[in-house]
Amino acid sequence: MMFNQDRFTYEAADHKVGWIMSYADLITILLTFMILLLSISDLTQTRFDMLVEALTGEKVGNLNEVKAELDEVIEVDGLTGEVSTTLDEFGLKVEFSNALLFASGEAELSARGETVFRPFAQKLVAGLDPIYGVVVEGYTDDVPISNSRFRSNWELSTSRAIHVMERLTAAGIDRRRVSVQGFADTRAATEVDLLDDKTKAELSEAELEDARSMNRRVILRIDELHEDVLGRLLKPVQNEGGEQ
Repeated sequence: MMFNQDRFTYEAADHKVGWIMSYADLITILLTFMILLLSISDLTQTRFDMLVEALTGEKVGNLNEVKAELDEVIEVDGLTGEVSTTLDEFGLKVEFSNALLFASGEAELSARGETVFRPFAQKLVAGLDPIYGVVVEGYTDDVPISNSRFRSNWELSTSRAIHVMERLTAAGIDRRRVSVQGFADTRAATEVDLLDDKTKAELSEAELEDARSMNRRVILRIDELHEDVLGRLLKPVQNEGGEQ
C-alpha cells in the first residue's frame, strides 16, 4: 500500500481550514445576535458602561469610586438608615430621608440638614466625572398641605428638590448638569399605596406613620448626561471677538 504524503497534507490542511471557517461563522452569528439584542433593548448609558467593563475589564466612568466615598461619609457621620446609596444599571442613587434634611412642611434645609448634606455635595463636586449629571427628586407623604407658601404637596416636593439643587450648584456643580423633579405623594417608597383609602383603613397608626415616613424623601439620581448636553458643556467658549 502506497502512502500519498501530498494528499494527506492537503486533506489535513483542508480539515483545519474547515474548522476555522465554522468557528468564524459561529462568532459572526453570535455577534449579529448581540447587535440585534442591543438594537431592540432600552439600554441606559450606565448599563452599557457596566457591560463594557464586564466584557473588557476596562474601567468606564467613576461611579463606583464616588459611591465608596459617599458610603464612607454615611458610616463616619452615623447616617446609616437615614441615607443610602445604590449603584445599578440605571446609575447611582443617593436617597435621603426628609426628616434628615427638612422640618415638617418646610422646603428649606434645616440647620442639621445643611450640615449633613454639605459633605455629600463636596464629594460629588470633587469626585464626579464631568460626564455625569444629577437629577434631584422630591417626594412627600399623602397628608395634604395648603397654606400661604405651598398650595399642594406638588409645590412642596418640587421646592425641596430645588433647595437641594441650589446646594449642589453652590458647592460647584455646573447648573447645566442638574435638573429637578417633584413627585408629591404619587410614587410610594414601599408596596403600601397610601392613595388607596381601603389600604390606609387597614393600617394601624404606627404602620401608617411608618409608610408616610418612608415616602418623605429626597433622591439624587446620577447618570451620564445625554450626548447633546455633553456637547454643549464641552464646547469651547468663544469671546466677543470670536476667539476661543
